[in-house]
Amino acid sequence: MSDRSVEVVGRQERKRLATRKSIFDSAIHLFREKGYQATTVEEIAAKADVAKATFFKHFPKKYELIEEMIKQRRDKIELAAVDEQVGQLAIRDQVRYLMTVLCQSIETDRALAIIALNEYLCSGEMLKDESPMIELFHQTLKRGKRGGELRPDVSTRVVARMLWSYYLESYIAWSRDEQGQSLESMILEGVEVIFRGIEDAGT
Repeated sequence: MSDRSVEVVGRQERKRLATRKSIFDSAIHLFREKGYQATTVEEIAAKADVAKATFFKHFPKKYELIEEMIKQRRDKIELAAVDEQVGQLAIRDQVRYLMTVLCQSIETDRALAIIALNEYLCSGEMLKDESPMIELFHQTLKRGKRGGELRPDVSTRVVARMLWSYYLESYIAWSRDEQGQSLESMILEGVEVIFRGIEDAGT
């Protein structure tokens, strides 16, 4: 491929990504303003100044905008999980840090976080596939077990599911109680309880 062809492809890709971002940002603005269900694809396309067909080219279903929100949140925690400095922490502190990153990305925009939660629960997606977060916690805990920080009889897969289940239930409880405990403090309290049961007493 010539340098000219590479330049054209690069420009086209930047334009595609810019259009996708404009559609996504317009949708987020309208979701905050009107709610997810009350916002139509036509309104999103108009605000982004694109044709309706262009919207569907980037997001074949409106729910994929919610999936994009969730993906961006997951990307943050996945980056934190491979951070070398985080990897130097004790395994309990690694899990605490990952949960903190996750909670902070939610609590910065309560209205949008509740919309994302409601639509995720209504979509039935969690009945189809296991959350990628469970695997992330599983791999993190496995490193701790190999390092002797967790009891040898502990099932890291089971604990990963416990962490995810507790996170999701706490997220739901937090969404109901605007004046209550912060999501981060709720989650970290649960992490402490779980780790008291799985840590190797000798560490």
